[in-house]
Amino acid sequence: MIKRFLIILVMLSWCSVAVAEIVEKTFNLSCKGEINTSGGWTGSQETLYFYEDFKVTTIGNIIFMMQSLATNQAMLRNTVFDEILSKNLKFENGNTILITTPKWTDDSGKYTLESFNGKISLVSGNYSGRVVLEITDTEHGLGSVNSYYTFNTKCTGAEELYAYLNKKDKQKSPTEDDDKVVAAASGTGFLVSRKGHIITNHHVIEGCKTVKVSFKGDEIEAKILAVDKMNDLAIIKSNIKAQQVYSVSNEDASLLEDIIIAGYPLGKKVSEAIKTSKGSVTALAGYGDNYSEFQTDAALNQGNSGGPIMNQKGNVVGVAVAAYGKKEGVESFNFGIKASTLKTFASSNDLTFLPPNNRDLSNKDLGQLITNATVYIECWMTVAKIKQMIAKAENRKAFFSEY
Repeated sequence: MIKRFLIILVMLSWCSVAVAEIVEKTFNLSCKGEINTSGGWTGSQETLYFYEDFKVTTIGNIIFMMQSLATNQAMLRNTVFDEILSKNLKFENGNTILITTPKWTDDSGKYTLESFNGKISLVSGNYSGRVVLEITDTEHGLGSVNSYYTFNTKCTGAEELYAYLNKKDKQKSPTEDDDKVVAAASGTGFLVSRKGHIITNHHVIEGCKTVKVSFKGDEIEAKILAVDKMNDLAIIKSNIKAQQVYSVSNEDASLLEDIIIAGYPLGKKVSEAIKTSKGSVTALAGYGDNYSEFQTDAALNQGNSGGPIMNQKGNVVGVAVAAYGKKEGVESFNFGIKASTLKTFASSNDLTFLPPNNRDLSNKDLGQLITNATVYIECWMTVAKIKQMIAKAENRKAFFSEY
């Protein structure tokens, strides 16, 4: 009737930059002890055996996910934990996990969890807490009564988790390597002027000490000229003398219009060759009814961010930005920033685009344009900056596996 709780901190999977094999570590906590009950219809007190097993997933010194695997007191778990526990789970002083939940009532109306307060000390291994559960019986005219539960257990596995988190905390101290500048992440961009202007996403170049563009075998440094954090756009400038550049459509993509996405999904892990995918426009608004974006069913993966979304004429109708659903257990759907949003941003920064093409291009000509005008972008930053950005709860970057 009532589910055990599960928290998942990441609901939106951004297709930000090249794929990262984020190092996760899991720990099992097995907590056993007693639970004392009092109140209820009889007012009697009783001491019962109580156990609960947890799985804790960490990334660095952050508790990323916590799951209750099994308990003999499922009555004290509720369905809304699936959605709200991430907001009610706190990790204090590197050694204590605090769990609370707001008031809730089950679908039958018989049970109302007035409060749940639990604490797990990773130093001592103690898991203790107090629960107030209101039981209502209108069928027999008994009204409502509160039952009180106080539990105290000892958890095996807490010491190992504490030692690991404490070790990660020490690694956060400044070291000689923190100032080292390294290749950290990547994305895609596309040329829009013969003077070397490139469009990409803001989050692709965010935090970069140096931005490098790979073009025809050369690695060229680029300068960041302008950014639009709200719409996740950026203009960078290189000294590339482009033979071909993209034009931008004067009109936004229409519903069911066929589109092509070009870029470097998964960075260069699969291959260094540019990759394309085809699909259509499936909605004229992005996530959360964001009308500066549109939705598409064309494949979009990490590393595609900042790449061009074009029609058969070779005109850019959008900029690849995000994918939702890949970590939600459903078929993903993807988003692009509309051409009108891009043109407003460019115009505000004195950047003009070539007039759009009026005729469809052959696949051969379109392939040539994609090859000559789409670039691989690499973000270089200090190790200290990488650590700082990974620790951010809303960080969009997917760093290279070594980080």
